[in-house]
Amino acid sequence: MKNIFVKGDSRQLIKKLDDNSIDLIHMDPPYVTTKFHWDHTEMIDTEFVNELFRVLKPTGSLYCWCGIGEKGNSLMRWHPQFSKKFFFKDLITWKKRRGIGMRKGWLYTREEIMWFVKDNKQFIWDKAHQYTDEPNSFKKGFKGTKVHPFKRITNVWTDVPEILNRRDKKTSHATPKPIKAIERIIKCHTKKGDLIFDPFAGSGSTLHAAENLQRNYIGIELDGNIFEETKKTLKEHINELDD
Repeated sequence: MKNIFVKGDSRQLIKKLDDNSIDLIHMDPPYVTTKFHWDHTEMIDTEFVNELFRVLKPTGSLYCWCGIGEKGNSLMRWHPQFSKKFFFKDLITWKKRRGIGMRKGWLYTREEIMWFVKDNKQFIWDKAHQYTDEPNSFKKGFKGTKVHPFKRITNVWTDVPEILNRRDKKTSHATPKPIKAIERIIKCHTKKGDLIFDPFAGSGSTLHAAENLQRNYIGIELDGNIFEETKKTLKEHINELDD
């Protein structure tokens, strides 16, 4: 399949996708208020969730970035919406090095990722990619069974650095997500040639990760300026991979 990146409203364009055609949905809807007007619009509603469920394969997973706290309570709003259709598997906390804002209270240094599956009896999970590079200090499990030589990846990610310098982002997008985190997700749920859908493609982190791992993708971005920037970086990225 040819990779697809288009400008438009994903809530409308998703209706053109076939039933049960997507292997993995990775999405980062607006949930932190920025200068962009669409960051003030609620993107997740019953109709859109139903469409996401329709296009995902029975073996597929959906990952959705969100927030909790004063800066945004999208986790509290969106979890009930997704849970009406999907089976909730886990909540991943991304521990960041720098905090957000100056305010009274605990420094905000986290973002969340909700993991849902379409069918809890069929979802794909590649055990080969669930381990870190850190040696396991335990040699045996609770029942004396032999354990894997390397530690398992937990649902608190402390090893994924954020982009701290805006000049290094190569995009005017305010909140690009780290490719390392997305590659981790892709490896556990897909194989080469599978199709990944990102309805809020933004700076293109999902699409770059898919290219790196030889997966196909469909990406949609609403903002015209961000779309043009990402289209350019995707072209440059593909050229780099071909060299």
